[in-house]
Amino acid sequence: MTPKVIACQVMLNELRALMPADWAFESLEIGLHNRPRRLHEALQAAIEAADGSYDPIYLGYGLCAQATVGLSTRQSRLVLLRTDDCIGAFLGSRQARNDLLESDPGSYFLTRGYIGDGTGSVFDDYPRLEKRFGQERAAAVMQEMLGHYRRLVYITVPGVEPLESDRRYARTHAANFGLEYVEMEGSLALLKQMADGDWSGDVLMVPPGERITLDMMMASQPARCEHHAGCRGATEP
Repeated sequence: MTPKVIACQVMLNELRALMPADWAFESLEIGLHNRPRRLHEALQAAIEAADGSYDPIYLGYGLCAQATVGLSTRQSRLVLLRTDDCIGAFLGSRQARNDLLESDPGSYFLTRGYIGDGTGSVFDDYPRLEKRFGQERAAAVMQEMLGHYRRLVYITVPGVEPLESDRRYARTHAANFGLEYVEMEGSLALLKQMADGDWSGDVLMVPPGERITLDMMMASQPARCEHHAGCRGATEP
């Protein structure tokens, strides 16, 4: 059967570039990340619509606040990323993400996918807040939301020239909220590994009839689907 990719809009373009053009692709809006239960429901519905007609079903997601925990199929294999979120995918591995956050925990990350959708970053909330509360209160709420962040890291995609509009977006918001602007080249190694069918390490394959569990995603040295690692969870607001 033809494989199908169900991906967050954040990484859809990168996955399309790495995977055969005749595969089926479907994207879900970035804003679903703000409501993990809704993301889980949307993913399960998309999986059920594809189950048995496509194999494998690739998910362009990581743990994503545990939204992928509990997903399952009846007939098709599920393949997804053993990362906390999309940032690990764009840095090339879960470990690369963890190392970077350990060395500088005050980093807020952006990619062209987050910027392009217009709903993917915390900064996209500002116009709504300003309309509701006024400029002064909106700025204070944004500062509270940004919390401990001290720098904004814009991750570029290897081989793809960044859009100047993306750079301007990132630089402007960094300046507006007192964040250091940093540009960093990422890695598509993990996405390429998944696309190439190397389902080991930070790529998890779940057979039909099994549900994705937190233990699958959290174990450190995977050999089979029940021994895979992942990321921290989050509570839904």
